[in-house]
Amino acid sequence: MSQPAIKWDGRTYPYIPSKELKIHPSLKRHTRAAEKVDPVTYEVVRHAMWNINVEHGNTIMKISGSPSCAYGHDFNPCLLDENGDFVFFGPFLQYLSSATGSAVKWTMEYRAENPGIHEGDIFLTNDPWIGATHQSDVALVAPVFWEGELFCWVGNTLHQWDMGGTAPGGFNPMAADVFWESGCIPPIKIVEGGQLRKDLEEEYARRSRMPQLVVLDLHAEIAGCTVARERLLALITRYGAETVKGVMRKLQDDSEKAFLRRLETIPDGTWRESSWIELKGPGDRHLYRNSLVLTKRGDKLIFSNEGSDPQAGTLNCTMVAWKGAIASMICSQMLFDQMFVVEGAYRHMEFEVVPGTISCATFPAAVSAAPPGVLLQTLALSGLVISKMLACSADEQLRSEVQSCMGAAMYPVCAFSGLDQRGAPYASFLLDPVGAALAGLSWKDGVDTGGWPWDLQSTMPNVEDNEWFYPILYLWRKELVNSGGAGKYRGGNAGELAFIPHGTDHISLFTASGHCAVPGPGLHGGLSPATTRFTIQHGANAAEQVRETRRMPVSAAELHGKTEYVAPKAFDVSQAPTDVFLLSWAGAGGYGDPLERDPAHVVLDLQRGSVTPEWAYEAYGVVLDRQMQVDMQATERRRAKLRKARLGKAARPARQKIDPTQARRIAEGLLLTDGRIACSKCNREICQVSENYKLHCAVTERPVTAANAHILPPKIYVDDKMVFRSYACPSCGLLIQMEIARPTDPPLWDMQLANP
Repeated sequence: MSQPAIKWDGRTYPYIPSKELKIHPSLKRHTRAAEKVDPVTYEVVRHAMWNINVEHGNTIMKISGSPSCAYGHDFNPCLLDENGDFVFFGPFLQYLSSATGSAVKWTMEYRAENPGIHEGDIFLTNDPWIGATHQSDVALVAPVFWEGELFCWVGNTLHQWDMGGTAPGGFNPMAADVFWESGCIPPIKIVEGGQLRKDLEEEYARRSRMPQLVVLDLHAEIAGCTVARERLLALITRYGAETVKGVMRKLQDDSEKAFLRRLETIPDGTWRESSWIELKGPGDRHLYRNSLVLTKRGDKLIFSNEGSDPQAGTLNCTMVAWKGAIASMICSQMLFDQMFVVEGAYRHMEFEVVPGTISCATFPAAVSAAPPGVLLQTLALSGLVISKMLACSADEQLRSEVQSCMGAAMYPVCAFSGLDQRGAPYASFLLDPVGAALAGLSWKDGVDTGGWPWDLQSTMPNVEDNEWFYPILYLWRKELVNSGGAGKYRGGNAGELAFIPHGTDHISLFTASGHCAVPGPGLHGGLSPATTRFTIQHGANAAEQVRETRRMPVSAAELHGKTEYVAPKAFDVSQAPTDVFLLSWAGAGGYGDPLERDPAHVVLDLQRGSVTPEWAYEAYGVVLDRQMQVDMQATERRRAKLRKARLGKAARPARQKIDPTQARRIAEGLLLTDGRIACSKCNREICQVSENYKLHCAVTERPVTAANAHILPPKIYVDDKMVFRSYACPSCGLLIQMEIARPTDPPLWDMQLANP
């Protein structure tokens, strides 16, 4: 660490658990575990524990009154052992669970002596430097005792409606520091000996603009912990404590073995990715870099935030949340067959952070906007660096997990508040972008509005439900053509919605997001997707237009009035009944060179309405005849012309060819043999493996708007100059990689193999 962490009352922030927890001797832990469990009993008990964890989550959904719980699945239950190490994540919002482990360890270290940890207790925290991703994500953790010893923990985290502070809903794009935001609660004993502490419940609810709903969510979390604890005690009674603990140990050990088997197929090396986030707050017009570095060294994966910009304004994320983002993608891409048992990977993961950066903010930085911003962007960056690493694997199954940048890589928070159609106050944010786009993979297209790779069960809310909950009327909600990144395999398209106020005279809006000026990256030559866009069409008079035409408008082109592009950090934006609010969210990145896409697949895209003929010609080089079928000869000429343009005018000497049968693939467009990197299309050498291959490619720089048909000029939002940079094989023009960077930035060395 380049800077010391903050200390308060002798405790370090950010909280980093030591390998040997310092726990008061009064807390006795149950550590005895059966060394062997017969296979039948093992399968019965492990699936029973899995079902307990799922029932834990379903209990929360049944009781909570929150749309973010019911539709966004913005919660997750988990099961941990007596040391606070994970047994199971739940199949809901993955990154939340990782924070729960930190909350449990902190509670054992600092609450065992006073007030003590006893049977029937439940602790609550929303402190982002201890065990939460931001203050709205409230974690509850409950010890499970057996015969006077701490046997294990159950816990959950749920995004609460409104935890107070200066902004309705909890996100404040204007916060100068954490004191402008919802209050941070270190672990407190909210339930003592099975009884809810009414004094603490009232203090908790008093913070909120919507106390009844917040209390309902709190009761949902308590009920989830209670149900899980009762089911676990019944399981222990039936099979014995040592047997159940033995199953927990075997789950963790099997997860570790699977993880190590996969690491053995990957050469040592370092993989990097960076992306950009706009505006530290309203009035700012700058970009900030979020960087992630993954180093594989033997049986270790080391993650670093080296290269990330210093913490600034409202952009910040704590280390607790940053680790959770990384763990989510490890679980998704490398432990896909381990039932969300991530502990095996954690045993071989290290985190080397620079405190005081946007991805490891120190107290008292503003952090309420972390999940929709840096945290989600880190999820996307994690998927990319892990994918770059897996592309080098000798395991074909692992290579099939390679994926480009996910959609909605920063969640477009559109928070709105006021008086609803029934005259009651409300505060919430739109959950429609939960229908994010899935990334292009190394073997198939991404799914349009398909969700996220780390959240298996989230769903978009019904339009009718939103119109019932809030004083709005939708004009349309649709998939946005061309919004997915072009590639050999296309990134999924995103969505767009538009609404007007209905049953109210005014809606107050604010935004907390990013990827409006600069899109996320593609992978291995795939192009960037569309950016997020918040728009108000002032004076559109859509209701009058509907009455006159007797039809609903279906696109912005049909609306009248004056267009305002709302910044990704904007506060107190007013929408009148005559205004239309539009939101479109970022699509998913493409995978591989778009000119390598099968033209027949482009025709299918056209038939489905996923791309337009103009974008098929521009991005994919596909020429269509009058019957909208591929003109193969014209397409070949068009693609040859585009490849030649990538090479530029400077003549290059012919490169030596390699034998592809003796090479291994290390990226979609790159082969490795005998210490040399070569193009996978023409088999001609590019450079030595010890060099940055990008320095030996043909480089093209174009405006950022060239990456996707839906990208607005960045100067609308920011003053920083950015370029869309392509790296192509210097012999045949195959697009190998792209990046979005400042003109003065050197090429990112994104793949650096140590022992090929």
